[in-house]
Amino acid sequence: MNELFLKRMENILKDDYPLLLKSYEQLPRKSLQLNTFKISEQVWEDKKLFKIKKIDTIKDAYYFAEESLGNHPYHQAGLFYIQEPSAMLPPLSIPIQDDFKILDLCAAPGGKTHILAKQVPNGYVLANEFNYKRAKKLLSNIERLGLNNVMVSSMSVLKLQEQYQHYFDVVLVDAPCSGEGMFRKDKEAIKNWSLDKVKQMSNLQKDLLKKASTLVKTDGYLIYSTCTFSKEENEEVVESLLKDNNFVLVEVNKNIQNLSRDGLNNLTKTRRCYPFIFGEGQFIAVFKKVQKCEPFINSNELQNLDKLEENNLKKILDDNMKKQPFILKKYKGNIVALPHDWEVPNLALLSCGVKLGDYNYKHFVFHHQLAKAYGNLFYNTYNLSLNDDNLVKYLKGEEIKDKVPDGYGVVMVDNYPLGFYKASQGRLKNYYPKGLRK
Repeated sequence: MNELFLKRMENILKDDYPLLLKSYEQLPRKSLQLNTFKISEQVWEDKKLFKIKKIDTIKDAYYFAEESLGNHPYHQAGLFYIQEPSAMLPPLSIPIQDDFKILDLCAAPGGKTHILAKQVPNGYVLANEFNYKRAKKLLSNIERLGLNNVMVSSMSVLKLQEQYQHYFDVVLVDAPCSGEGMFRKDKEAIKNWSLDKVKQMSNLQKDLLKKASTLVKTDGYLIYSTCTFSKEENEEVVESLLKDNNFVLVEVNKNIQNLSRDGLNNLTKTRRCYPFIFGEGQFIAVFKKVQKCEPFINSNELQNLDKLEENNLKKILDDNMKKQPFILKKYKGNIVALPHDWEVPNLALLSCGVKLGDYNYKHFVFHHQLAKAYGNLFYNTYNLSLNDDNLVKYLKGEEIKDKVPDGYGVVMVDNYPLGFYKASQGRLKNYYPKGLRK
């Protein structure tokens, strides 16, 4: 490793520095977050498919011993999200009410969005990622998990400021950083490290946090996190925001205090995770907004369907689904299914709730998102076990021959939705998206 980095860590950790060096000789532990929208902890543990161990200090989290679970059909069905343990902590650092409106500002690849969404079944998460390529990966993960209470966008914080002011109950800024906390996992991060990069990131983070702070409502929370150790990117960024006197630091939840150390510079309410304690590297600071201000949203672009279109779609849904626990709205020409009514300003969204589908030559074609979020409510399902050859065929995008009722249906693995098919005379046309096929 870079000698300058090691010297800096020795100055930070002092007597604990040998523990850090020893941790670098060990392999990082692999872990996952369970998607409890789809499967309960009890059912997951009863399956006994994998070598797993509950992480007692984190809700819905498990260590696993398998080499990889990313290609497992249960992963494709969205039953879990593979995530490093300490990365799960920022969205669990405060008590979150189930109707909160949350902005995840730097959301890709989506692990923290997933944890936030599980906590707000009566609210929603706006998951934003400025980098468009990473935003597409974020969208893919949100679709795979079947999250119905998430919007996905790709825009700058300045664009968000034009649409929202003092609006969100929680804003999470998991900021871009020098990645020092990932050195045990990511050799490229070691190669790319330099003191100049640390200082560059610090300036970016201060600007980003300042702008993000205007999006938090009075008495709302601003969570700042990084996966690095440097004071320049952590405590010094926190100090830069506290100078405005619009925010105060608050304690994180007790279980996270027990998994971490006090921050530096006498900022004992901030938290530092180290690989010799838990997970990899993580820094967390939680601010509460004390500035008095009125919430503002630029406009509401959601529209009601016209009566004829609503009646047509209701008939299509009634013919295919047992029930529809959502409302239908239009957003910029797209028909979307929302668990409850939202306010959505004029944003360039990649996704808004669950896309219902599109008309194709007067025929309505269901979107993959609908299968992932509500597939278990369809009348026609084609349920496959893990060892069924037709499961492999479906995930490869191949046609399946079997006697099933004609029309739309959902392919399931052990009763968990994978995607759509359309059956005709014993042939199941494969609607699994091409980009996901194995």
